[in-house]
Amino acid sequence: MIDKVTYVKLKHAEISLLHKNIYLLVFEDDYEIEIQDAVEIDKAFIELLKGKEFSVLIDTQKRFSSITNEARNFFAKDPEILPFRKKIAIVVDNMPTKLLANFFIRFNKPQTPTRLFTNYDKAMSWLEEED
Repeated sequence: MIDKVTYVKLKHAEISLLHKNIYLLVFEDDYEIEIQDAVEIDKAFIELLKGKEFSVLIDTQKRFSSITNEARNFFAKDPEILPFRKKIAIVVDNMPTKLLANFFIRFNKPQTPTRLFTNYDKAMSWLEEED
């Protein structure tokens, strides 16, 4: 960890502050995210934000990571983070990742409002909108 407020480097992901309460999550390229990675990421958000609400932009552009079903289910329904995570925007630029993200949204059914984008700026705009 460099700065607990703005940046966290994890084993296979990075979290950084983008704007106000919006954080960027980037996974390691060419890696399959597993349940232990999902747990580490959610714990990092909880420790980083200490009970404050936040939204997350997952930027998968120029990356070809995958994610296990167990990790997808955890991200969708982790009860420890649900009270604090307000929105998830997933930005994609390739068909395999788009299919995986759509599968996450349709079948894992995240309990946080989640949308898929092909445009980074549109994703940010949606995250910045008030509920």
